[in-house]
Amino acid sequence: MQFWCSATPTAWTWEWTAYVGVWGFIVLLVASVVAWNRWAARRAGEAVAPLHPLFLLGVLLLWLALDWPIGPLGASHLASAHMLQFLLIGLVSPPLLLRGVSPAAQRSLAGNAFVEKVTSPIVALVLFNVTVLATHLPFVADALMPSQLGSMAIDLAWLATGLCFWWPIVLPLPVREKFPPPVRMLYLIGGLMFSPIMFGLAGFLAYSETPMYAWYELAPPLAGITSRDDHQAAGALMSIGGAVVAFVGISVIFFNWSKTEG
Repeated sequence: MQFWCSATPTAWTWEWTAYVGVWGFIVLLVASVVAWNRWAARRAGEAVAPLHPLFLLGVLLLWLALDWPIGPLGASHLASAHMLQFLLIGLVSPPLLLRGVSPAAQRSLAGNAFVEKVTSPIVALVLFNVTVLATHLPFVADALMPSQLGSMAIDLAWLATGLCFWWPIVLPLPVREKFPPPVRMLYLIGGLMFSPIMFGLAGFLAYSETPMYAWYELAPPLAGITSRDDHQAAGALMSIGGAVVAFVGISVIFFNWSKTEG
């Protein structure tokens, strides 16, 4: 039993391991959103809205990314599994989790200067991309991954900045009149589909003659995949995965915009 997935120098086995910190975090996340929605509904004198099904899908994907086997594979053995974790935690789960925030809960944050600041498009875009760059720098990742707290810090940084990045796209409050659907689509194109940060990292991973991350290069090898192949797969996942997520987001914005414009 461990608290959180971290890099360990042991050979990979398919023996199940319990990560109690991951379970506790998932339970705390769901309980917090439920309590926040109920409190906001009582405060507004409204009936409590049921949780959106997409929120539950987001919780499931987040749990799968953090827990066994993807969690320990990504932390200790495969850069490609680590990249899959990043896509699920930072890009896919946040917009789904935000669907769980009820309108009453959104209104309860009206006038909160901090929330308005970190979810404003430009600030959120910068926060997200700086976090992506910093947490993928070799000396940062190699230093933090062997520690359970360090590995958890990387995961939570992806999730927190992913929520900030997706907030102005998914949630209508705070109202941003200068952020109409066409600008939202450009935001996703610049922030994900053709992000220079993600493209640069993907390029280094895919085309570098030597593996970027010492931890994965020196990890006990898995049969059938070399460290270089693993890094190239990680680069392809970052490039293609970011583009696919952006394409889905742009498509949803476009179709919703088409319906409102008649």
